[in-house]
Parts: sequence; C-alpha cells; structure tokens
Amino acid sequence: MGDSPNYGYNRNPQFSVNHVAEYLAASNAPQRTRIIGAAKFPKKVEVTSYTQVKKPLKDALSTPDFGAADLAFLEDRMDTKARREIGYQRDEALRCARAIRCFRETITPRKFGRYQISAAPKTIHHTVEGVRINVSLDALITAETDDVTNSGGILLLYAFSADRGDLRDRLAAISGLMLWSLEGGQMEPLPRLCMAIDLAEKNVTKASSAHQRFRERVTESCKEVAARWKEIRPPDDYDGPPLE
Repeated sequence: MGDSPNYGYNRNPQFSVNHVAEYLAASNAPQRTRIIGAAKFPKKVEVTSYTQVKKPLKDALSTPDFGAADLAFLEDRMDTKARREIGYQRDEALRCARAIRCFRETITPRKFGRYQISAAPKTIHHTVEGVRINVSLDALITAETDDVTNSGGILLLYAFSADRGDLRDRLAAISGLMLWSLEGGQMEPLPRLCMAIDLAEKNVTKASSAHQRFRERVTESCKEVAARWKEIRPPDDYDGPPLE
C-alpha cells in the first residue's frame, strides 16, 4: 500500500498511507518518532512476506472471474512447496497459500461482479500541510449510475498476524485516505467504492461519508510531521546513502 521508495532517504516530508494510518494510531511520542524515522529513512533491503502472490492477486482483481483458474493452480503450487521446504521457505509458502484461499473466498463474482474493476493507476500523490502522502491502489473501481461515472479503489491488506483492534482503525484510515486522494480527479469518488480489504478476516472496510473529524486528525498529524521532519535522525540500522 503507497510506500516510500526503498532507496535513499526522503529529504522532504513524505508518508505512505500505511505511515499515516500508523501515525494516527500511535499512542505515544516514541512511536510517532519511530514512524517518522521509517518514512524519512526507508531501509534499502527489507524481507517482505507474500512476494510470490501479491502481484498475481493484484492482477486477478481486474481479470475475468477474478483469475479463479490461475489462482487455484498457484495455491496448489504453494501447498506443494510447503510440503517440500523447511524453515522460513515452508512458512512463507503456507502464508501465501492462505492468502490465496482468503482472496478467493472474499473476492467473488457474487460480491464484486457489479463493479467495473480495472488495473490500478500510478501512485496518487496527495499533499496535506506540506506532507506528500503516496496512495497506491491494487485496483481502480468505476461505477455508472444515470450516466454519471464515479470512482473508487481497492487496497488489499495481508495482515494475518496483526492486532485486530488496531487493524480496524488502520483499515478505516486507508479507505478514508483513498477517498480523499481521489477527489479532484476526472471522476467523483464515492465512499462506498473506496475499499480496504483485510484478507485475514475477509472483511471489506469502505470509506465513511462522515469524514470531517478524520481529515482534521490527518491534517493535525501532518502539521506535526512537517514540523519535526528535519530533526529526525536515521535509525541505527540505516543502510542508505551518506547523509548530507
């Protein structure tokens, strides 16, 4: 979901959607400092789970029948790999197979067949109080009513081990930021078309139409981030280029 580049360090205030959602949920100053540091000094190399299935699942969103045959084959391949591997490789294959199963049970023609789903656009940049928020979608949704076409999007979350309480707020923040970032485009976005999908719980969270308080919180958070950005130092494990 809208992450910062995985090289260099960000000289200007820049957050991903995930950073904003985490910042809103942070309960103390050290947590907020850590989040700003992670955004300003992204790690060069990170071990990422679900790399074997993220692109196939993203592509399946805009494929007829949501790629049922291809995903069934990929799921079988992950199950086979899990039986043959040990350690991390086995665990990762099991995670990937589970993600595919949850996707297939959540994204069905019965639930999503009425939407027009297409490949995701390029990252959307939305600036709030000097902080550029990068919003990446897994797919774009359009829906037509009375000759008026509205827009929205889908973002998949692979949060199988996340705290459920925190995740509910995170999903709401992501869908809300999606709605905000799409405003001003060629098509008016609708809250019901902006969806953050938690695959683990097979739960779809749509943006709220009552968003004034949420946007005020984001605005205040971005003011704080912009004010503190220059003072944030790199973490001990920073592996980017020399700092100026």
